This record gives sequence, structure tokens and C-alpha cells, in this order.
Amino acid sequence: MKQVNYLAVAGILVIASCTHKENTSTAESNNAFNVQVEQPLSYNGNIQSGYSGVVEAQKTTALSFATMGTITEIFVEEGQAVSKRQLLAKVNASNAQNAYQAALASQQQAEDAYRRMKPMKENGTLPEIKWVEVETGLAQAKAAVAITQKGISDCSLYAPASGVIGKKNVQPGMNIVPTTTALELLNIQSVYVKIPVSENEISLFKKGGTAQISINAINKTVTGAVKEIGVSADILSHTYPVKIEVQNTTGDIKPGMICSVQVTAQDNRSGVLVSNKALQKDVNGSQFIYIEKGGQTEKIPVQTIALIDNKVLIQGEVPQNANIIISGQQKLNNGTPVKIIQ
Repeated sequence: MKQVNYLAVAGILVIASCTHKENTSTAESNNAFNVQVEQPLSYNGNIQSGYSGVVEAQKTTALSFATMGTITEIFVEEGQAVSKRQLLAKVNASNAQNAYQAALASQQQAEDAYRRMKPMKENGTLPEIKWVEVETGLAQAKAAVAITQKGISDCSLYAPASGVIGKKNVQPGMNIVPTTTALELLNIQSVYVKIPVSENEISLFKKGGTAQISINAINKTVTGAVKEIGVSADILSHTYPVKIEVQNTTGDIKPGMICSVQVTAQDNRSGVLVSNKALQKDVNGSQFIYIEKGGQTEKIPVQTIALIDNKVLIQGEVPQNANIIISGQQKLNNGTPVKIIQ
């Protein structure tokens, strides 16, 4: 009878032991935290950044008349190509013409006096002071004619160089003064594409570096070279202006067009790229990440180098192809059991 009782107790203990092991295994599985992971990206130093830019004329010249007056004729339209010394517009030249005629008459009178007095000067019957007055009068008359001729020329506006008419700010009948910009002359044989660059990336730009520029308005992609790098940041956006020069011999790229700019730069820094979701800070302010290794977490100290293409460049002992935890880190410690979920 006692033997049967011992066997029964032994059986119960075996069953209890198995049940405890199963419960322990289930409890350990239930205690694992669900996490999401990603693998680090290798960084080869080539940075490809995208920007939105706008086309600008290489040079814009404000054209104005050298004299005041009323505009009588304008010979060009906006967008028209013009050549050097081409006549662009005129103002009323009647006053200048009248002044010229008066000066010309005075010159003729002075020349007549000169011719009459010269023989007397040669035979010594003309006082020296009188001859000086004659010569001075002729010189002044000639100078007045030259000035009035310049006044007539100032009534016409000519192109100082070849280019394209940008804005036309005046119309016939308007009264203008020399400070009024009548027309804008644009040089678009080559154009600039201006882009704003953040302070974190401006150091990567070098003069002569290349960029790929896509212009949707004309369905065209061209290559440009970095020409100018700003040294003063915009007070609001904290970005630096960078100008990329593009050849435009056909003239189909117009100022004001919006462009997409892709720039490739070489960076000497090294490390791996991870999501900013992976970065954590301890109580001392030191940065670290968690990786999943054998179903548990491993804490790895890291140092942030830069933000590149929406990724963080870090340095640290990060294993190749490591499972970097990017979610669920709030309750983790070093060695915490974890389960990777999609």
C-alpha cells in the first residue's frame, strides 16, 4: 500500500516539474519586448544632396537715359534679343536740337571773326589781347557745339552689349529723368542657378564642383559648375547662397525658371549611417544605440558626426550587418530579452 503511495507522489512531482518548465519557458517568452530593427548603411564619403533652385541671369544691366525728357519711341519688347550698339528707345530731342543750332551759329560767328582777325595778327596791327579773345571765343564755341551734340546723342538709348531685354519699365509719352530705369538688359549666354545651402553642408561645396540640374519647364537636364559660394547667411533661413553656372547658348533657359539640383560632394569623414530613431542618451548625456544579438540587447556607445540624407552618420563599434533597434527602446537595458517584429 505504501509502495503505491510513493509511486503516486513521484508521478505527481514529475508532472509538476514538467509543468513548471513549460510555464518558465512561456514566461521567458512573454517577457521579451517587441522591437523593430534596421541594418546600418556603409558610408563611402559620397554625399548626394537635393536642392530647389531658381535661374538667374548672369548679369543684369539697368539702362537709363542720360538726360530728362519725354519718351517718343521704344523699339524693343521684353524677351527680345538685341546686339551691341542697337538703338532701343528715344526721348524728345527738340530742345537738344535747338541748343545745337544755337551753338553752331555761335561757332560760325567765332570762325568768321577768326578769319577776319588773322591777317591783322600776322601783320602786327592787332593787339595781342584782342587776338587772345578771338581764339578763346572760337574754342568756347566749338566746345558748346560738342556739348549740344552730346545732348542730342543722349536722347537716344543704345544697348551697351548684346543680350536680351528683361523688363520694360517705360512707355511712349512718359516723362523720365536720368535716375529712371527704362529697360533691363540681361546676359543669358550663361545663367546662374541659385540654391540655398544649410550651414551643415556649405563646407562640402567647392568652386568648380559639378551639379546635375533638371528644369521641368523645358524638360531639360544640364550639368553646371559651382561658381560662387556665399559667405554671409540669410538672416531668416540661415542658409548660404550658392550659384551654379550653366551654359545657355541656345537661350531656352530663362531667368525665373525653377530647377531641381542634385549635388555630389566628397566627404572625408567615416562611419555608418543609421536612423535618428536609433539614437539614445544616458543620464550623463552620452549617446548610444541598442542592437539585437542572440535575442538580447547590447548597448553600444556611439558618437554623432553629421546628418546626411535624413540619416545620422555615427562612429562606434557597430558590427557589420548588426540589427539596430529603432523602436521599443524605452524599456530596454543591456541584456534585455527582445523579439524582432516587422
